[in-house]
Amino acid sequence: MRRFIVLAATLTMLAAPVFAADGDDTDAAQAPAAAATTDNADTDADRGPLDDAGFDAQFQCPETFRDADARIEEFQRYVEWTRETHPDWGFRKRLDVRYGLLRRHNCATTLAKIASSAQPAFH
Repeated sequence: MRRFIVLAATLTMLAAPVFAADGDDTDAAQAPAAAATTDNADTDADRGPLDDAGFDAQFQCPETFRDADARIEEFQRYVEWTRETHPDWGFRKRLDVRYGLLRRHNCATTLAKIASSAQPAFH
């Protein structure tokens, strides 16, 4: 349980800028309209959002990205995908699914960082 709390705190800090614009999670009817206004010609929005299996297949571990900006962009894509595909998911569900993706894809470096943050800062 302690590990989950630390994971939640870590991902909350990383997600603060992304979720700040999230608004009210209870109003799922607005999520598709908001996503439609942010799409541009460079995206493949005409094909619609990926299904769960499609997103899982293209998922990459955060440690494979070249820098922090690329990792943040990938996380923002994840949040946008969850908003489009699963507008009923709240923060906890998004966190659980993200953790599951990290485990399923054996993102050892990221999982090790999460585990090491479970250690108390002061002994």
